[in-house]
Amino acid sequence: MKRILNIALKFILVTGIVLLFVFANNKQEQVICPEFVVELNYGSGDALVSRYYIRQLVTESKIRVKGQPLGSIPLDKIHKVIAASPFVKDVNVSMDVNGLVRANVNQREPIVRIIDENGKHFYLDRDGYRIPLSHEYPARVVVANGKINSDRKSSNSKLKTEQITYKNLSPDLQKVYKTASYLQRDEFLKALAEQIYLDHYGEIELIPKIGDYTILVGDTTLFSEKFEKLKAFYSVGNSKLLSAEYKTVNLKYRDQIVCKK
Repeated sequence: MKRILNIALKFILVTGIVLLFVFANNKQEQVICPEFVVELNYGSGDALVSRYYIRQLVTESKIRVKGQPLGSIPLDKIHKVIAASPFVKDVNVSMDVNGLVRANVNQREPIVRIIDENGKHFYLDRDGYRIPLSHEYPARVVVANGKINSDRKSSNSKLKTEQITYKNLSPDLQKVYKTASYLQRDEFLKALAEQIYLDHYGEIELIPKIGDYTILVGDTTLFSEKFEKLKAFYSVGNSKLLSAEYKTVNLKYRDQIVCKK
């Protein structure tokens, strides 16, 4: 009898908890959303879009958030709409106990602006993902131009968009991406280079921000060795570069730098 009583009490307790949970959940769904909060994280990159842009994506998809009962707000749909933007790397959409709906958005980080041989403009981000130019903000990044064929490589139809990396870029864009990535990781080189140029032979040249000379890099091999030579060259105070006596600084040869007037 005592055992039956214990079972009955446990059953009543569990049922009570379930009913309370259902009641609380139904009550929460009837709470009116006071605000749609957008939080944008740019990482170490420049801003390309604003909170207004994110809100407009949702509004233009005919989704109402502010002033709506929480139970009628489609969080999954909001997530899909925001995640579909080429400027967005990832997003998390949630609602809190106060009824606020939050979208935490991580923007893609541009590292280079491309102007290809056909005059197309776009960015590449840290993952090698192509980003269109923004109508809101320009990114202050190194510019790459010259004989850049930006046609995409034939892609695997099973490859999802979010899995695309720099290896899916054209060979020319891969060269530019590798160069820009290296420059981005080095504060000295990042401050030095204003432009990446791809010549008719597919070789890389750098145009400094100061001075009227060109740094010939060649291919994308041995970057560390080449740029360490360049740093050493600057560290000994070569003022001739600044006076524009040299027109080219060639890093393509092993263990030496060749300068031409």
